[in-house]
Amino acid sequence: MTMIDTLFGLIPANSRGQQWIADELQLVNWGGYDGAHRVKFSPRATLLCGGSGSGKSTLMDAYIALMMPHTTPFNGASNGGVTGRSRGDEQRNILSYGRGKLDESRTDEGTRVRVLRGDGEDTWTAISMTWTDHDGSQFTAVRAWYIPAAARIIEDTVRVRATVDGPLSLDALEVAAAQRLTDASVRAAGLETFATDREFSAKIHAVLGIGAAGAGAKAMSLLARIQAGQQITTVDELYKRMVLEEPETLATADAVVGHFDELEGTRMRMVTAQRQVRALRPIRDMRGRIEAAAEQLRLIDEIGRFSDPESLAALWGADRRLALLREVEAELQQEKAAADAESRTQQALASAAEAERDGLVEVLRNSGGDRIERAERDLSIVEKRLETVTEARRRFDAAIGQLDEDAATEKAFTALAARARDALADPGAKVAARDAYADARGATNALRASLAELADERGRTEGLRGNIPSALHEARALLADAAGLPVSELPFVGELIEVRTEFEPWREAFNLALGGFATTLLIDAAQLPQFRAAINELRVPTRLRYEGVHTGQARSGRLDPQRLPGRLDYRESPFTGWLEARLEERFGFVCVDGAEALGQHSMALSLTGQMSQGARGAHGGHGRANVLGFSNQRRLTDLADRLGELERRVVAAEATEQAAAAALDALDARHAAFAKISELTWDQIDVATLESERANWERVVAELIAGSPEIEALSAQIAALKKKIEGLQKLVGRAEEQQDRIATRWAEVTDEVDAAQRALDDAEDAGRALAPQHTEYLDDRFSAPPEGRDRSRADRLVRFDAALQSASKQLLDDQATAQDTLEEQRAHLRRALEGFLESWPNPNLRADPDSSLRDFERILRELETSGLHELETEWKHSLLKLSGNDLTNLDSTLSRSIREIKERIEPINRIMQDLPFYDDDHRLQITPRENQSEARRRFRSELREVRGLIGAATTDADREQAYERMKKFINRIRRTAPDFASLVDVRNHVRVSAEKVHADTKQHAALYDHIGEKSGGESQELIAFIVGAALRYQLGDADAERPRYAPVFLDEALIKADAHFTKRAIGAWRGLGFQLVIGAPNDKYSAIEPHVDVEYDILKDTSGRSWAKPKVGLPADAG
Repeated sequence: MTMIDTLFGLIPANSRGQQWIADELQLVNWGGYDGAHRVKFSPRATLLCGGSGSGKSTLMDAYIALMMPHTTPFNGASNGGVTGRSRGDEQRNILSYGRGKLDESRTDEGTRVRVLRGDGEDTWTAISMTWTDHDGSQFTAVRAWYIPAAARIIEDTVRVRATVDGPLSLDALEVAAAQRLTDASVRAAGLETFATDREFSAKIHAVLGIGAAGAGAKAMSLLARIQAGQQITTVDELYKRMVLEEPETLATADAVVGHFDELEGTRMRMVTAQRQVRALRPIRDMRGRIEAAAEQLRLIDEIGRFSDPESLAALWGADRRLALLREVEAELQQEKAAADAESRTQQALASAAEAERDGLVEVLRNSGGDRIERAERDLSIVEKRLETVTEARRRFDAAIGQLDEDAATEKAFTALAARARDALADPGAKVAARDAYADARGATNALRASLAELADERGRTEGLRGNIPSALHEARALLADAAGLPVSELPFVGELIEVRTEFEPWREAFNLALGGFATTLLIDAAQLPQFRAAINELRVPTRLRYEGVHTGQARSGRLDPQRLPGRLDYRESPFTGWLEARLEERFGFVCVDGAEALGQHSMALSLTGQMSQGARGAHGGHGRANVLGFSNQRRLTDLADRLGELERRVVAAEATEQAAAAALDALDARHAAFAKISELTWDQIDVATLESERANWERVVAELIAGSPEIEALSAQIAALKKKIEGLQKLVGRAEEQQDRIATRWAEVTDEVDAAQRALDDAEDAGRALAPQHTEYLDDRFSAPPEGRDRSRADRLVRFDAALQSASKQLLDDQATAQDTLEEQRAHLRRALEGFLESWPNPNLRADPDSSLRDFERILRELETSGLHELETEWKHSLLKLSGNDLTNLDSTLSRSIREIKERIEPINRIMQDLPFYDDDHRLQITPRENQSEARRRFRSELREVRGLIGAATTDADREQAYERMKKFINRIRRTAPDFASLVDVRNHVRVSAEKVHADTKQHAALYDHIGEKSGGESQELIAFIVGAALRYQLGDADAERPRYAPVFLDEALIKADAHFTKRAIGAWRGLGFQLVIGAPNDKYSAIEPHVDVEYDILKDTSGRSWAKPKVGLPADAG
């Protein structure tokens, strides 16, 4: 690059006119510049000077409004204390500039803004800049805004972005402004319009050659920072704030975090879906059991009772019994035929034996056997009497066997009979035994009832929370259901408090002190009127107290542990704050060890439960059940103990009852025996006398027979036939009995068949019929299959009748079981729905099995259809893989960004190596130095470790470990992390300093690190060199002889340097080929003035209007 020495230092030989330079700035209605204004610029340097508030920065801001994006704030150099959004209501903005805002004043109607124009009427404003190229070509860019009177924000305006290849006077927009700057009217003025800022900026950057490869935005950003003239103390800060943009690592880290959060959010939705599926799946089984129980109840209700002849149950019984009766009838018919045949056979045999005997008797009589016959007849009479007396004696002996008495003689019998009559005549003997038995039985039944009630109480308590009795729980459920409130919104006081472990001995005392307050229902006071109206008509067996409470009160903090409220734990709820306050107010008893300390406090409570309130007090009531506590475990334990004690008492009572029953039975047996004894005489049981008489007659018959062998033989034959006839007659009798029995049974069965058939016919006439489901249910319950012990169809009928005897009870049991199942499953279902809504509240759902169950099932179907809950493992694997790729990219971006910072310094140093610094023998060079730290080293090491864990994970355990490590690492690179800037912003990884070197040898001469250590002039020269060289780089023509785009606006720069250093700073800018437009206050521009071609005084009159007055103007041929 060929350089020439000028007033401004060494500059490229062909710099003048060989680049785009700012030629003219035009304003219409911009800030204090009311109407149209023009400012012509020198191709080399122009000075704008004026007093504070005169309008210098307004001109500078016009350039910003034209060239910079809307995120660039106005007045950056003159007022560094602005806050809020760039160009927002709290800062200078297009609306305030367009209307010419002067100030604000407070009026009765509020704050009023005083403006030069647009107060209650429309106005417009416009800015244009014309640039000239080395060949005389010109290019103009225009921004204009039509501002309606009602406009409050920039979006309310009509915005114009336009360019023209050549010069332009903004007067050409007057006609378009009258038409509200419509696109057509602007185009009619010869301008090319653009719809967006992006298109407009792209056009300007392309024509003016700003930035390389479309990077004009970066160059304009640097120009904005240069114009703002931000206060900088170190070379490192200067380079990073003025030259370097936000590094790619920040966006990459944000992308990594965003990607991870997106994937993690989906995973959390999966986990939530899994939990929801687990929570909802049981409702299907519950619903199935509920429907099955309801169906069984419906069937039993339709079937009716077996005792009701009009019921389907009775119809089924008649139908099944008719079938069995017909089978029994057929069986009886067969038995009747067999019995008739057997009877005829035995009668024929008996008749034949009798005929044979009669013949032998006749022969015996003819042989002289009359005496034997008479003797045998008398013997037969005695034997019959003996049989009767022997049977009576057997019964008598059985009776006196229970009495432990002896009646072997007539005298002993007479005495026993007398005692029997006396015992039977005593009415009080049995009364005492009966009373003892009745008392024992009553005591046993009472204990059994208590045991059943307590067992039922335990069963209900197992499904509840806390120690409140189940009867109160059931009453609360009725009230909550009537009011349409979940039970959780109606807590008992006792459910919200628990005795702290260290104060457990005080539990009974606290229960006694709190009394009925512990079983008081609490309800939100806002819901109290509706609650009262809803329950007013409800009949509840158990009376409940309730109280409206203002919920959400703050808790009182630490309570005094010497008082009752301070010895309790409290469950977190909307009622807890109120409850603490109420307990402090009404139950703030000081807990004392003995009665002697009760009078020392206004409210006190002893360990035994005695309570004192001044001169009043209370004591007693011990043994009441505990109602305090979050858990029901203590109540279940207490119920178990009470059940055990009751069971032992029941066993003892049953033993007493059995003993009393045995005593009563023994007395009844004794009286029965006495009754039998009193009915007899000695002759009725005197067996010995008759046995002696029989022996005498047997001796007589034997003597008669022994006198004749023939008679002896005939007698023997007759005796044998007699025995045979007796046996045959018995068989005939049994056969006839069998015939009678069968006939009787047959008649009974026939009647039963007729009755069953009539019942079926009546049901058919009445239109009653069994449905298949009725028959199936009753067959399954009561038609048991034949067992091996059934010997006949009659046995099956007997078993069927026995089953029907208990069928009604079984139906009642089935009904009760089904009802219990229905209520239990509905309760389980309600708790499942309540649990779901507690975890995932939904105002559109209620925990009502009747109205909302289908909605919950729909949710479950949707969850199962989506399949989210089944993808966690696969998703975690994908999460690790994708996040591992993100971390790899972050690692490479960190390394690349540090390398790029160093690489970007090289072209800047090449530019500055040809520019004299300080004097002609020295040059300025930028030196980067990587700033290592242990924290960053560990950070990079951890990043690689996590990447390694992700890559090596093969099992679920490995992936889980890698996931947790990665999650912790991701939290370190979030913007909110305390060390985010230190670890991720690579600008902090490099320390930049400036070094003065000898031009020939490149040897080190001086180090420039802290700008604040240098004089104002030295600082300005240093800044000019570094920033100017960086700007050449950003503009994309660092290797060219001159920058393609020359204008650089410096607002209040170079005002702290003396003439020498100001000359060198301006020379540095000019040496880099830039055109300068410098703004400076009136009292600080003397050092700048000798080095500019054009100078304007910025003036403002008393009305707030500004204008630029040329002080040192351009030659006539320049303008």
